[in-house]
Amino acid sequence: MEEDTEYLKLPIEDRCVHKLWKARLSGYEECAKNFPKIADERSPEFSKFAPLMKKFVTDSNAVAQEKALDAVFAFVENAHVAGRTAGEVTSGIVQKCLAAPKRGTQEKAMEVLLMYCEIEKYEVVQEELTKGFTQKNPKVVAGCVRALSTALREFGPKVINPKPLMKQMHTLLEDRDKNVREEGKKLMVEMYRWIGQALKPQMSSLKPVQVQELEAEFEKLGSEKVVQTRFLRSQQELKAKMEAQGDEDGEEDEEDQVDVPVIDPLDLMEAVNILVKLPKDFYEKVEAKKWQERKEAMEILQPLTQNPKLEAGDYNDLMKALKKIINKDTNVMIVAQAGLCVAGLAKGLRKKFSPYAVSFTEVILAKFKEKKTNVVSAMREAIDAVFQTTTLEAIQETVSEALANKNPSVKAETTGFLARALCYCTPAVLNKKMLKALTADLLRGLGESDPTVRDNSCEALGVMLKVVGEKQIMVFIADVDNLKMQKIKEAAEKVELKVKVAAPKAKKPAATKKEAPKPTSESSSGPPKVVRGGARPGSAAAATGKKPPGKGTKGGGGAGGGGGPAIDECKEAEISTEEAQEKAAEILSEDILSGITDANWKVRMTAVESFIVTTKELDRKDIPTQALVRILAQKPGFKDNNFQVLKLRLEALKHLAENSDFTRRSGEVCIQELVERLGDPKNGSLCGEVLVAMAEAAQLQWVGPEVMTRAFQQKSPKVQECALKWLADTITEFGFVLQPKALIGDIKKALAHTNPGVRTAGITLCGTIYLYMGPTLRVFFEDEKASLLQLIDAEFERLNGQSPPVPTRGIQHGGSQDRDGDEDDTVDARPATINVQDMVPRVNINEQLTSALFSELADKNWKVRTEALQKLSNILSEAKFIKGDIGELPAALCARMNDTNKNLALEAIKLTACVATALGPHCKPHTRTIVPGMLTAMGDSKQNIRQQAMSTLNMWVDQAGLKETVDGEVFADALKSGSPYLKAELFQWMAEKLKDAPPKSVNKEELHACTQYLFMALEDRNADVRKSANEAVLPFMIHMGYEGMVRHVSKVKPSSKNTVMQALEKAKPSLPAKPQPKVKVSATGSAGRGAPGERQSSAGGGGGGGAGRGGTPTGKKGLRAPSASRTGVSGRKDTEDVDTSPLLQVNGLKQQRGLDEQRLRVLRWDFSTPRQEFITQLRDQMTTAGMNRQLVANMFHQDFKFHIKAIDALNEDLGVNLPACIANLDLILKWLTIRFFDTNPSVIMKAMDYLQQVFQCVSNDEYHLQDFEASSFLPFLVMKFGDPKDSIRGPARNIAKLICNIYPASKVFPYMMEGLKAKNARQRAECLEAIGSLIEVYGMSVCQPSPAVALKEIARQIADRDNSVRNAALNSLVQVYFREGEKVFKLVGNLSDKDMSLLEERIKRAAKNRPVIRKPAEVPEVPTVRGGGGAAGGRPNRVIPTAAQPAPTLVRDRETGAGDQSSVLKRYGFKGPQQQQQQQQQSGSNPFNFDYGLLEKLLEDNSPTVQVKVEEIPDLASILNYKPVYPTLSTRVARPGFSSIGRPATATSQIETEGAAQAINMVISQVGTPDANTVITALSQLDEVLGSEERAIQLAPHVDQLLIVATLQYRLVLNTKMANLNVNKEECVRIYRSLTNCLMMVFNNKQLGTRATRDVLRDVVHVLIHILLDPRLSQLEDGPQIIRAINVLVVRIVEKAQFTHVFSALLKLLHQSVESGGGCKFTELVMKCNWKVIRILQARNNDLDLDQILLDIHNFLVAYPVSTWSERPSDTPLRTIKTVIYTLCKVYGTTILNHFSKIDNVKGSELHKYLSKTLKKPKLEDDGGQGDSNRLAAAQISNDSADSGKSPKRLSKSAHNTLSEIFRKIGSKENTKEGLIQLYDFKLKHPEADIEPFLRKSSQFFQNYIERGLKRVEMERQAESKAATTTPACENGTNSAGPLASIQVPDTANFNMNELVDQFRAIATRAGFGNTYIDTAVKNIYSTEKESLGDIGGDINEYLKTLHTDFPEGHTKDQYASHDK
Repeated sequence: MEEDTEYLKLPIEDRCVHKLWKARLSGYEECAKNFPKIADERSPEFSKFAPLMKKFVTDSNAVAQEKALDAVFAFVENAHVAGRTAGEVTSGIVQKCLAAPKRGTQEKAMEVLLMYCEIEKYEVVQEELTKGFTQKNPKVVAGCVRALSTALREFGPKVINPKPLMKQMHTLLEDRDKNVREEGKKLMVEMYRWIGQALKPQMSSLKPVQVQELEAEFEKLGSEKVVQTRFLRSQQELKAKMEAQGDEDGEEDEEDQVDVPVIDPLDLMEAVNILVKLPKDFYEKVEAKKWQERKEAMEILQPLTQNPKLEAGDYNDLMKALKKIINKDTNVMIVAQAGLCVAGLAKGLRKKFSPYAVSFTEVILAKFKEKKTNVVSAMREAIDAVFQTTTLEAIQETVSEALANKNPSVKAETTGFLARALCYCTPAVLNKKMLKALTADLLRGLGESDPTVRDNSCEALGVMLKVVGEKQIMVFIADVDNLKMQKIKEAAEKVELKVKVAAPKAKKPAATKKEAPKPTSESSSGPPKVVRGGARPGSAAAATGKKPPGKGTKGGGGAGGGGGPAIDECKEAEISTEEAQEKAAEILSEDILSGITDANWKVRMTAVESFIVTTKELDRKDIPTQALVRILAQKPGFKDNNFQVLKLRLEALKHLAENSDFTRRSGEVCIQELVERLGDPKNGSLCGEVLVAMAEAAQLQWVGPEVMTRAFQQKSPKVQECALKWLADTITEFGFVLQPKALIGDIKKALAHTNPGVRTAGITLCGTIYLYMGPTLRVFFEDEKASLLQLIDAEFERLNGQSPPVPTRGIQHGGSQDRDGDEDDTVDARPATINVQDMVPRVNINEQLTSALFSELADKNWKVRTEALQKLSNILSEAKFIKGDIGELPAALCARMNDTNKNLALEAIKLTACVATALGPHCKPHTRTIVPGMLTAMGDSKQNIRQQAMSTLNMWVDQAGLKETVDGEVFADALKSGSPYLKAELFQWMAEKLKDAPPKSVNKEELHACTQYLFMALEDRNADVRKSANEAVLPFMIHMGYEGMVRHVSKVKPSSKNTVMQALEKAKPSLPAKPQPKVKVSATGSAGRGAPGERQSSAGGGGGGGAGRGGTPTGKKGLRAPSASRTGVSGRKDTEDVDTSPLLQVNGLKQQRGLDEQRLRVLRWDFSTPRQEFITQLRDQMTTAGMNRQLVANMFHQDFKFHIKAIDALNEDLGVNLPACIANLDLILKWLTIRFFDTNPSVIMKAMDYLQQVFQCVSNDEYHLQDFEASSFLPFLVMKFGDPKDSIRGPARNIAKLICNIYPASKVFPYMMEGLKAKNARQRAECLEAIGSLIEVYGMSVCQPSPAVALKEIARQIADRDNSVRNAALNSLVQVYFREGEKVFKLVGNLSDKDMSLLEERIKRAAKNRPVIRKPAEVPEVPTVRGGGGAAGGRPNRVIPTAAQPAPTLVRDRETGAGDQSSVLKRYGFKGPQQQQQQQQQSGSNPFNFDYGLLEKLLEDNSPTVQVKVEEIPDLASILNYKPVYPTLSTRVARPGFSSIGRPATATSQIETEGAAQAINMVISQVGTPDANTVITALSQLDEVLGSEERAIQLAPHVDQLLIVATLQYRLVLNTKMANLNVNKEECVRIYRSLTNCLMMVFNNKQLGTRATRDVLRDVVHVLIHILLDPRLSQLEDGPQIIRAINVLVVRIVEKAQFTHVFSALLKLLHQSVESGGGCKFTELVMKCNWKVIRILQARNNDLDLDQILLDIHNFLVAYPVSTWSERPSDTPLRTIKTVIYTLCKVYGTTILNHFSKIDNVKGSELHKYLSKTLKKPKLEDDGGQGDSNRLAAAQISNDSADSGKSPKRLSKSAHNTLSEIFRKIGSKENTKEGLIQLYDFKLKHPEADIEPFLRKSSQFFQNYIERGLKRVEMERQAESKAATTTPACENGTNSAGPLASIQVPDTANFNMNELVDQFRAIATRAGFGNTYIDTAVKNIYSTEKESLGDIGGDINEYLKTLHTDFPEGHTKDQYASHDK
C-alpha cells in the first residue's frame, strides 16, 4: 500500500509520465480537473503539458487512456497552445484510439478530434485522418472514415473539404472489409447531403451496383434541409444566429435560412490538358485547303472539348484557328463543328475563356446570317456558352452593332440571344447606363418588319422588365404603344430567371446578417498618396493582389530599379526628316516650311506664327506630331539666336505637347536643345513649361531622368541649377513617380559642385524628396561634409511636419488618351499608391548574422558581449537599410536589453532603435519578440535606461504601427510583474498614445487585458504610478467605452471598487460625443429571441418592437459550456456594435464648425482631389456631431454599394427629421463632395437626386445657407457641370437653381465665374449658361465684383475654341442686353472685330423675338450738387427711369398683399420682438447671429416691378433736391436695396417720398459691396444728406438698414480685407474712416440716433469693439487715429442712442461675452461701456424701460449665479451687474419693485434678493451713481497712475465728482451759464486743482469757449486777478489696457454748432450784449470752428487731424479715461 500511494507526492506532470498506470491515471484525473479552472489560456501551466499530449492519447493502459482523453479534451478546449499539438495528437488517436476495444475510448477520441476542428485545426485533422486510410488495420480505416463523416455532418463542407475525399472513395468502396465499405458508403451519403447533385459526376468511376446502392440511399434522404450544428471559434456569431432562428416560431423562407454552401461539381473534378493531346499536324490540317482534312481536325478537337473542366494554357493559336473557320470557312459542317468546339472550350475554361469572348461574340453574331439549321443551332450553343465567361457590359457594343445589322436573321438571333443572356443578369448588372443602351436598340426591333425580330425584342424587353422591375425600365420604354407593352408584360410573366434576383420581400431582420463594415482610412477615389511607413494591411495593392508598380520593371533614363510606375515602350516609329517634311506639307503651306529655316529672323517669325495658327485649327487626331516637331527643330531650330523667334518656336512646341499625341519619339527630337536653353534668361522659364507639358504627355519617368542626365553633361552651372529647380517644382506637380536611387545620385552630384547655386538647388530638390520619403532620406547623405549636412538638416527641419502636395498633373499618362472623352467608366489611369519604403534599397544581412555572433552576444564575459554589440552596430551602419530576414537577432537583443551590465543594456537598447530604423515596416513580424525587452527596460531603476527604452519604443511604434506593437498581451504581461517604474512609465506612455490614436487602431483585447492592472495601479503605493494610472483612465475609456471598462470592475477587490468607480465617473464626462445609447425595448411578443431581435430593432432605424432579451443567447444542450461562454462574449460584442440612435442629431455644433474653419483650427474644405486628412477630419466631425455609427461606417466604406445605402438612409430620414438634416447640412454636403470624385456614376446620380430633395425641403423651410456651407459645396458642384454624362449635368444645373432660393444669387455668381477658369469646355459652357440664367432672373445686381469686371471676363469666352462655350457666352451677353440695352457694348470693353461681330449678330437675332430696352429720345438730366461725385469719367450721376421689359422673377410662395408687412418680414428672415427675444434666449453658442445673405434676400420682390436704369452710383443729394422723373405706372421702383412698405397710388408727395426712399435703399445697398470706391462714394453721398437736417429726416426709416450694412462692411474689412495680404491696407483705412464718419453723423442727429433698435446696436457695438482690439490696425500709419475715432463713436452711441436699447444691448453683450469664456479684452471693453451707461443713468432715467433692463439682469443672474463666480478667475462682470442694480435702486428707490412684469417667478430669484437687500441698506454718499463703477475704474487704472512720477497732487474723490458734474452742466444747453459760474467758484476754492486734463481732451474751440466764459464771470464779479496758472498736465487716469480707457472720450469730436450758437445767443442776450456784437461773435465762432474742425460733414481726414492735435506727443489715447466733457 505504501508503494501504491507514494506517487501522489509527485508533481502532476511527473505523475502523467509515471511507469505505474495508476500514477498516470491519477495525473490524468488531476489534469482533467485543473485545466478548465485555469482562467488564462496563455498560462505557462498549459505550456508544460503541451509536449505530453501525444503520450496521453497513446497510453498503453485502456483505463488510463480513457481518462487521458478527458484531460486532452480539457487541454484542447482551454489552452492557447493546443493548436501546436494537433498533428501529433491526431496521429496518436488514429493509431491507438479509433480502433480501441472500449466504446467509450472511441467516443472520447472523436470528441477530441472535433474539438481540434473547432479551434481552427480542421485541415490538420483531415490530413491525418486521410493518412489513416492507408493503415493495415481495417478497424483503424473504418474509424478514420467514421470520424470524417461525423466531422462533415457537424461542420459542413466549408470546414471539411470534400474534394480530397473524392479521390479516396473508389478505394474505400472497393475495400475487402465490410465495415470500411459501409463507413465509406455513409461518408458518400453525408457528402451528398451537403453537395447534392454535384457528387454524381464523380461517381462515374464506380461500379453500377455501387452507384445503384448509393442512389437508393440518396433517395431516402428526401428534401431534408442540412444545417451546420457545430461551429468554429471564428463562427460564434453564426452560431448565435442559428440558435435564435431555431427558437423562432413558424416557418421561414429558404432565403432567410443560413446559406448552404453551393458546391460546383467542376470544383471536384480534375482539369484536363487538351493541348498536349492535339496531334502535331493539327494546325496544318486546320489550314488545309481540302475540306476533308479540316473536318478531320475538327473531329479530333470536338471530343476533347467536351471535357467538363479544362486546364488553363496557351489557347491563342487554337482560338485563332477556330475563329478563322467560323468567320471564313465555306463548309457549313465544319463551321457547325467549330461552333460546338467553341462552346465546349467556353464551358471547360469558364472565366479563363474571357480574353477571347468579345472577339468570338462578334464573329458568332455575324455568322447568324447563315440559314442552315445545324450552323445556327451550333452558333446558339456557342454564343450562350461564351456569354457565361464574360459580362454583358463587355459585349454590349458588339451586341448593339449586331442589332443594327441589315440582315434580319442576324437581328432575330441576336435579340434571341440577348433574351437568353438577360436571364442570367441581376439588377446590379442592368444599371441605368446599360438599360438605356439596350432598350434603345430593342425598341428599334419592335418596329421591324420581321415578326421574329419583333417577338424576340419583346421577349428581351420582358426579361429586362422582370429583372429590374417596372419602375426602373418604364423610364426608357414609356413611349411604347399599349399593344406592344402588353406583349412585353406577357413575355415577362413567362420568363424564368436563371439567377436569384433580390425581390422586395417582407423584411425579416432576425434573419438578416447585419454587417458592420470596417471603416476605411482611404477613399477609393482619393488621390495617389505616398506611404512613408510601408504598405499597410488592406491597402489597395494588397487588396487587388496586383504587383506594386515599378517592381520587376526596367526604369527609363538610367533611373535604376525601385519606385515609380514602369515606362511603357514607345510604339511610335521614328521617321526621317524627309518623311516629316512630306507629312507636314499636307497641312502646312510651302511658305511656312521654307520660312521656318529662312536666314531672315522676321521671315522665320512670320512663318512660326503661321505655324501656330495652322496647328491650333487642327483636331488632335489630325496632327502629325513627330513630323511637326522635326520641322520646328530644323536648323536653326531651338538654337535660334533671335529670342523672339525662339519664344514662338517654344510656344508652338508647347501647344503640340498639350494638344496632340505627343510621344517620346517627338521628345527625343528636341529635349537636348530644351535642356541647353533652361539657363536662358529670356526663354528659360518657357523651356521649363514646355518640358512640363512633355512630361505630362510622355511621362515624367522618362523626361525627368533625361533632363538631369543632359543637364549634368552641360558645362554651364546655370543650366544645371535651373534643371534641378525645374525637377523640384515638377515633382510637386506630378507626385513622386521617379526612381529615387538615380535621383539621389544626381543630388549628390549637385552637392559636390563648386558652384553655390547648383548646391543650393540640389538641397532644394533634396527637400522636395524629403516631403515624400521622410527622415529615411537623411541616411543617404550621411557621408557628405558637415557643412552640407547642416544645410540639408536645416532644409529638412523647415519642411518637417508638412505633407506632400496633391499631384495636379500626370493623372492620365500617354499623349494618345482622349482627355475629355465621354466615357465615365474607364479604368482609373492614376498612378497607384507609392510605397516609399519599397523604393529604399535594402541589404540582406542574414549571412552576416552567424551563430558565432549570437553566441558572443550570450557570452558570460561582458567584454565579449560588448564586442559582439559593436560588430552588430557596424553591420547595421554599413547596410543602413536591411531586409526583414534577421534570424535570431530580436531574441538576442531582447536578452541584452536586460543585461546586468547597465552600459551594455543601454547600448543594446540604442542598437534596437537602429534596428527599427533599418528595418522600417519590416519590423512588424519581430514585435512580439523584441518589445518585451523594451518594456522590461522601462522598469529599470536607472533613469537614462528608462528614457532610452521609451525613445526606442516610440521609434518602434513609428515603424511598425501602434496596433502591431500593442498586441499579444505583451503589455499585460509586463504590467503583471513590472516594477513601479515600469507601471508609471508605461501607463504614461499608453495615455499619450491612446489619446491621439484613431478608433480601431488599437487591439481592444490587449486593452482589456491591461485594464485590471490599470485598476490596481489606481491604488498603488507609489504616487507616480497612481498619477499615471489616473491619466490613462480616459484614453482607455475612449477606445473601450465606459461600459467596457465597468465590466472589469467586478474583478477588482471589494475594497477598491469605490476608488475605481470614482476614477471612471470622473473621466466619463470628458469622453468624445457619441450617439445616444439604444433604447431598451420590452421583450413582449419576442420571447426566446436574443441578438437577432436586437438586430431587428437596428434594421428598423431605432426603436421599434421586436427586440428580444438583452442577454446573450444560451447554448443548446448538446454544446459544451466553455464554448457557450465564448459565444456569449461574442454576442455581447455584436450587440454593442448595433447603433439604434437616430441617423442625425439636432445640435448647435454647426456654427462652431464654421468658426473653427474660419479661424483655421481645422482644414478648409478646399482641394482638387480629397486627401486622407480631409476624409479623417470629416469623419471625426460626424462622430462628434453624434451621427449614427452605422451610417458613418457606410459613408466611408470602400464599396460603393454602401455609399448608395447611406444616401438611401439619408433620403428616408429627410422627410421625418428635417431639423436634424439642417443642423448637419454642412457635414452632409462635404461628404457628398467626396462622392463627386467617385468613378461609379450610380453613386453620383443618387447623390444628385438626394441633393435636389434636400435643397427643395430646406427652401420650403425658409432656411438660409451659410457662407462656409456654400464655400465647401459650390466649387465641387460647379466642377460637376463638366461631367460627360448629361444625367449628372442636368441635376447639377437644377441644384444650382435651387441654391439661389436659400443663398444670395450675388454670392453664387462668383463661383460660376470661377468655373470659367476650368480646362473642361463642357464646364465652362454650363457655367456661362448658369450666369446667363442668373442675370435673366435676378438682374445685373448679381454681377460681382462689378458688372464691368464680370462682363469683360464673360466676353473673353466668345473667342473660345469650343462652340458651346462661345454660344453660352453670347447668350449670357444677350441677357445683359435685354437688361441694360446698348450699354452692354461699353461694359464688355474692347473686343476683337470678329468677336464684336458675333455679339452684334447674336443680339440682332435675339432682338427679333424679344423687345429691347431703348433709351428715350429726350431725358431731362438731373443736375448734381457736387461735380461728378463718384461718377466715372467726370460725368454727373443721373437716374434714367424707363419702363423696362419685365424680367422673369423667381417665384416664391406669396404670403398676402403688399400691405402685409409682417409676412414680408417673415419671408426675409426678420422676426417680431417676441420672436427675437425667444431666439436670443435660446441662442447659446453664437450670440452675434447676423445673416450676411439678408441683403440679397431683400432683393426679391413679388410685386410687379419697374426698372430704373442707373448708369453710375446715383448722386443722392441730387435725387433729394430735385424732383425725379417717374413713369406713369403705379408700381414701385425695383432696384437693389431694402424693400420699403407699400404706398398708395395717389398723392404726389408720397410718390416723391417713396422715390427718395428707393434711392436711399440703392445707396445703402452700395455700402455693403466689396468694392472700396463704391462704398466710399455711397457713404459720401449719405454724409451730404446727413449734413442737412431737412433731408436727414428722410433717412429715419432706414437707420437700422444702414447700421446693418455698415456692420457687414466693418466685418468684411476686419475679417477678410485686413487678413488678405494682397489688399492695400490704405483701402481698409479709407473704408473705416468713411464708415465711422457716417455713423458719427447718424448718432449726432437725435431723430436718427434714437431709431436704432437693440439687436442692431448690439451688432454695431460688437464689431466696433473687435476693431478696437485688432492689433493689425494699430500697426498702420493712420491706425491710432482710426482707433480714437471709433472710441468716440462708441461713446456717441452710448450717449445718443435710445437709452433702453443701448443699455439692453450692452447688458446682452456682457452676458454673451461671459458665456464665451469671459476674462478677455472684449469682456473688459463691454464692461467699460456699461460703466459709462451707469454714469449717465440718473440723467437719462426718463427714457429707460426698467422692465426690460431688469429682465436682462435677471437672465444674467440665472445663467451665472453668484455661487458660480468663485471658480472664475475674475468676478468683475458680476460686480458690474451689482453696480447696475445698486444704481437702479438709488435712482428709482422702492418703485423698482413694481417693474417685474416681464419676469416669471421673480420671487426667490437672485435679482429679487439682491434688490431687497440693497433697498434695506442706508443711502451711501451721493457719488452720482458711480460708486462701484468708479471704484472699478480706479482699480483698473491704479497700476499705471502709481508709476507716474510726474503727476501733480490728485483731487479727492468728492472734488473729482464735483468737477465732473460742473463740466456736464457746461456741456448741456440749459445749464451752461450755471456750470461756468460753478467752475469759477471751484477754482477759487481749490486753487491747487488742475482742470487741464478735463480740457485737454476737448477741441480747441471748446477750450476757448470755457476760457472766455470764465473771463466773463470774472468780469461780472469784478475779480481782482486771473485764476492761478494751471500746473503741467497730469496723467491721472491713465490705463495700460490699450483702447479700453479711451472708450470714455467726451462728446467733443462732432460738436453741434447750431446748438452751440443758440446757447451763445441766449447767454449774450442775457448778459446785455447788442445784436451787432452777437453777430460778429457768431462769425468768429464759425471761423474758429472752420479752422479747428473744417468740414466735418465732408472728409473724415480733416476730423482725424483735429483729433490728432487734441493729443500731445508722448501721450496715448489710453491715458485719458474716466472723464466726462
